[in-house]
Amino acid sequence: GAESVSASREDAAAAGPAARQEVLQAEAPAAAPSEAKAEVAGSEPAPADTGASAQAAAPEGMVSCPSNGNTEAREGDGSAAGPPEGAEAKKALGNTAFQAKKYAEAIRFYSEAVLEAGDSAPGVYFSNRAVCQAALGDWEAARSDAAEALKRPGGITKKALYQKAKAELRLQLAEEAEATLRLAGEHGLRADVEKLLKEELRGVSQASSAQASAASAPATAAATTSAPPAAAAAGGAAAAGTPAAPPAAADAAAKAKDAGNAKYKEGAYREALAEYRRALDLLPPNDTERRAPLLGNVAAACLMLRKVDECISVCEQSLALDAQNAKIRSRLVTAQVALGDFAAARAALAAATGGDAAALANASKLIDDTERQLATADAALTGGEPANALKMLAELETKALFSCPAVSLKMGRCYLELKNYPRVLNTTQQVLRANPRNIDALVLRSEALYRNNDAAADSPQWTDPLEQGQRLLKEALSFDPDHAGAQAFRKRLRQLCGSHSEFKAAFSCREFEKAQEVLDQMIEQGQDNPVMLASLYCERAKCGIRLKDWPRVLKDVGQATYRNHSLVQAYLFRAQALQALDRQEDAVKELEGLLSWHREQSVYEKLQEAKFLLRKKKRANYYELLGVPSVASQLEIKKAYRERAAEWHPDKKGHLDEVARKNAEEMFKRIGEAYEVLTDAQKKEYYDKGYDLEGIDEQIELKKRRTEGHGHGHGHGHCGSGHCC
Repeated sequence: GAESVSASREDAAAAGPAARQEVLQAEAPAAAPSEAKAEVAGSEPAPADTGASAQAAAPEGMVSCPSNGNTEAREGDGSAAGPPEGAEAKKALGNTAFQAKKYAEAIRFYSEAVLEAGDSAPGVYFSNRAVCQAALGDWEAARSDAAEALKRPGGITKKALYQKAKAELRLQLAEEAEATLRLAGEHGLRADVEKLLKEELRGVSQASSAQASAASAPATAAATTSAPPAAAAAGGAAAAGTPAAPPAAADAAAKAKDAGNAKYKEGAYREALAEYRRALDLLPPNDTERRAPLLGNVAAACLMLRKVDECISVCEQSLALDAQNAKIRSRLVTAQVALGDFAAARAALAAATGGDAAALANASKLIDDTERQLATADAALTGGEPANALKMLAELETKALFSCPAVSLKMGRCYLELKNYPRVLNTTQQVLRANPRNIDALVLRSEALYRNNDAAADSPQWTDPLEQGQRLLKEALSFDPDHAGAQAFRKRLRQLCGSHSEFKAAFSCREFEKAQEVLDQMIEQGQDNPVMLASLYCERAKCGIRLKDWPRVLKDVGQATYRNHSLVQAYLFRAQALQALDRQEDAVKELEGLLSWHREQSVYEKLQEAKFLLRKKKRANYYELLGVPSVASQLEIKKAYRERAAEWHPDKKGHLDEVARKNAEEMFKRIGEAYEVLTDAQKKEYYDKGYDLEGIDEQIELKKRRTEGHGHGHGHGHCGSGHCC
């Protein structure tokens, strides 16, 4: 806390690497808590440390072996039984919380470990808690825990002695600090503890000397020169009447504050926060005149780093020292608005007893403007304008509500309405990462999974997102069993999963009408989910195809493509229904449109098939033209040809007008085509397969090329290219 880091490091530099490591470990809990991992028992020592610094960094009850750097367990008091596993688990949680700089949470875990261990609680539990108390500036509690640690078997450690002596010096209990140092001397640790306390002792000594000279009290001066440093601090305090900040510490605090201000102006808020905290540690707790504004600086840096909860806590500490500081109260209001806690923000303003009226008025305006804009965004979302609502909420999140989960979830709701389901899942994941018990986030995430279900209704994966949503809703109901929205939504998802199983069973048993009835129920339940509805309508169209209910098929695929334009299967079903209704041209157009944006081989083949059927429909019916059945023999075909040709011969139509003569000529020509095709075995074969005259010629030419190529390649002994191999 109050020791000068630079001076300690200079003295340690001369002592060697082990001493330098020891000083850094001693500095960490108070001066830079984020670097104090080794100070909490349970942290692993660095493998390279094999000397005194490794002994100090290792967890208490563990001794590093200097010869090989290994760590061996050793019971400090020789007792056979250690603390319960549950207590050790709590201690481990406390260590984790400390490393995350969550000191209050770490204290809670260490306290639970002490309660669970009872009389068997080792000293390390108390010394760890003392480190956290010191980090929070609670020197009375730190001293009490360190003293309790020293009473426990095996608890007389350098860390516990250091924490106790440091707290006593901060509390200006000079005689008690000297007693602690004597206890350290009895166990051969005084030199180590004094080395860690060097700056504490130096600052107190300088303060007491200055006070003694100013007071010109011979008795006090004599006590100062004859007593050890800790006792001198007591004499200096008595001479001054009230404790005062040591000049060296005060100068160091001012320099740290100035350094923090410089970093803040540069935008280096993290470094600024570290300097402000160091300045606070260098000031005594009773220096309220300088602590209050310095706490305001800490709050400002926390606000810029979006550490809103910490900002609120620090503002409250500052206002407890100076309730009329309007700037800090305004900062408190800003932080509470950032959380979306407008009631707390108004309460903070109501508690103001004076100060800068303009700053308080600006804070009140911030609350009013933010509430009004939030209400406008809510109205836009409710009114079916999610895009406008999202724009307003994003602006609010940037300017004022930058740490408000409720606003993030409202934006997630906008993304849901805009069908941007991945953004909804990402937003809810971030909220749940900060607070896994956020019921609204769990419900919204379930809705996104439900609406983003684009799997085909006949696939096994169709129920996966619905089942995942049910698990999330079950978790939400475990936090609030009476949440009506979660209850109703979970029931609907469960019904959909059950209906899906019933539909699959009916379809597998070829009970297509029953399958359609089940799908009707599912469609009724999923009216708020267009993607799912498209899949269900497509499945109902499939049932219609099996029942050959072609008008119903066209109606269902129309509903499916209206809700999901990218559902390929629905377009294929429509083409199939159009072909069954002998609407070949419409079927070709449908497949051409599908192929334009879904260029797959299967669609291309369907299109070619549809074109073939269209040409087949448009070709002349040669059997009908000759008046014979398709199974007629060659003799019957020739006889029919002679009769029809004689009937439509142009020479017999000379008495007709010009139009009638042209029609007769065209009829005579087609009769000739029919005779030519139907009396040629190869052409008749292709005609019976559905080819028109043009298609027949193409197939004959293709067959001829294949035959020539085959004969040329093998009959002449050449390679496929026509050249010698």
